[in-house]
Amino acid sequence: MFDYSVKQKTYEIHGIKVGGEPGQHPTVMIGSMFYNGDKNVSDHGEGKFDKEKAEKHIRDAEMMTEKTGLPVMIDLVSENAVATGKYMDFILEKTDMPIVLDVVAEVEQVKALHYADEIGVIDRIVLNSLSPHTKDPLYEAITETKLKSSILLTHSTRYVLSSNKEPLLDELVPKAEAAGIEHILIDTAVLDIPTLGITAKAIDRIKDKYGYPCGCGAHNALSSWKRLKEKYTKDAQTVVKGLTNAIPTVIGADFVLFGPLKNAERFFPGVAMVDAAYSQLMMEKKVRPDRSHPRFRIG
Repeated sequence: MFDYSVKQKTYEIHGIKVGGEPGQHPTVMIGSMFYNGDKNVSDHGEGKFDKEKAEKHIRDAEMMTEKTGLPVMIDLVSENAVATGKYMDFILEKTDMPIVLDVVAEVEQVKALHYADEIGVIDRIVLNSLSPHTKDPLYEAITETKLKSSILLTHSTRYVLSSNKEPLLDELVPKAEAAGIEHILIDTAVLDIPTLGITAKAIDRIKDKYGYPCGCGAHNALSSWKRLKEKYTKDAQTVVKGLTNAIPTVIGADFVLFGPLKNAERFFPGVAMVDAAYSQLMMEKKVRPDRSHPRFRIG
């Protein structure tokens, strides 16, 4: 189990290590803020939001890091560069977490990257994401701003129902590296419940062949489960959601996009338990996890 063919890559992004063998480093949890449907946001176009509630969600996530040892990155979801600037300024003021920059329109993503560069925080930014559909201006912005970290999204209609993502990576990785990306994170693209199984297998295949840190937005699988709330109790729904976010970690994922940041308390313990269990695999190899690892936090 987890006897990979190549050495696993580990990156450090603004103090957070991501990658390596299962159990070596804590799974990085990526939670979203300011997304479409976020009730804290009153005006997505202008970037108006309830700062008090937003700060509470950040503090709650930080508390879960203390309790579980799982580090957090904030997935900043936005419609345009104007709103992005306001969200970014707020996050930078309130926390030291890295920011996963997730601006919907590429032209606005370009502006947001330049803003991060202008205020001197480009080292805290992880681009979400580069895909087979990404246009040249975004690659050019990466080079101009000297961005080093990006998620590569292995989603294409050609491979939507295949765990073989290698052709997409062979296309994406050289372009990302040519633009200056050094920290490559692979998102194996979950769309629904069936693709969750495919993406889990893809995580194992990619880590085995390339060694890149891998993960996915497993919570996307639940969006297609239309009768979940209708057929099952709230307790059952909570179990399902927790299990869904833990599945990638069981297969060896290095990061999990778990949905809204406000749900950190629900999902961190399950993922932390997997990390703690797998840490024994590292102990067998005479590699002792750091004291901040979930192995030493969840008890």
